[in-house]
Amino acid sequence: MNERTASPSAGTIKAAVPKAPAQLPVLTACAYIFTVLGLGNATSTAADAAGNPKKALTVTQQYNVPIAEVSGLAIVRSTKKESKETDEDGVNLYVVGDKTHEVARFRFSGMADAIIDVHDAAPVIGKDKKDVSGWEAIAADGKDTICMLNETRSEISCLDLGLQQDRGNFSLDTSSISDLDSAWKAHSNSRGEGMILMKKGHVLVLKEKEPPMLVEFGPEGDVPMGYGPATFLQEDDSFVGLSDKADQQNQPDRRAYPQRLVALKTWKFSARLSDLAKDASEITLGPDDSVYLLSQEGSALIRLEKTLKPDENKVGVDHGAYWNLPAGLEKAEGLVIDNHMRPWIGIDIKQTHKPNLFRLSPIEAAAPE
Repeated sequence: MNERTASPSAGTIKAAVPKAPAQLPVLTACAYIFTVLGLGNATSTAADAAGNPKKALTVTQQYNVPIAEVSGLAIVRSTKKESKETDEDGVNLYVVGDKTHEVARFRFSGMADAIIDVHDAAPVIGKDKKDVSGWEAIAADGKDTICMLNETRSEISCLDLGLQQDRGNFSLDTSSISDLDSAWKAHSNSRGEGMILMKKGHVLVLKEKEPPMLVEFGPEGDVPMGYGPATFLQEDDSFVGLSDKADQQNQPDRRAYPQRLVALKTWKFSARLSDLAKDASEITLGPDDSVYLLSQEGSALIRLEKTLKPDENKVGVDHGAYWNLPAGLEKAEGLVIDNHMRPWIGIDIKQTHKPNLFRLSPIEAAAPE
């Protein structure tokens, strides 16, 4: 996308970003450019100990992203070179909702106004603008791609970071695991609610409820990896199976022939995790290489155990580490954690003129193993 200079005639609002007052650390104005283009374990372990909540989280900034019913956030982390050349406090987020195919890019340097570009991705991925997106999750790889998960269609659509190029389409097949398949078919609105892209073309999907669990998908014939630092995409790693411009010129329409990813393994929640997470709204990978889970009904942010092995059956809490969300932060559905360990939360509200993106106070990083 060509950068446009903001002007009142272009529907742009500009305002300085004030410091949040001490007694009300939540009020921040932002400027945005609005652009619509055509386009576990079987038993409890020490790591799953009960524990008490960590220090209370507070809202330090709030923003209005013009996306109705925010359902997912993704963070694109700066490369080492970019970090040296830009403000270390900067953040680059992508925001989606479950109603339209609009994708918002949120950029904030920490020293200037926030900039939000909103794009209609429906034409790029071959969808009708009138159709509901059903997007409940969005995730980025380590290079140049974001992928969105449609819950009811069990479909992943991928775009380049500029939101101009279709990078591939994947379908999720649960028929390989009978218990999962039955629950998947019985509750179409309790399927994928969050995801993390991993190495070898595997995807870690968070099933929302009935019952909540983690599901690893991958190419048919692969063995499950579980998760841990060795399975996560690193800087400059692409998600396996994506296409590029050269591929698209000589291959059939990938939207008509999505690549199939099959369920390889499931992990149910441990008793302690089930107590904390009444439902499962989002998962994200933190800068400390730990997996974090957001529960809307439990109003909690939970750090999951550092490593999850394929031969385990349950996923638990990392040494009891969890944080209660600030009071009043309802319908929390999107989560990322920036390089300063600050959680960003997106909330599911219909009004696009009210604050729906919140930056919270920092949490403690996981202790190195």
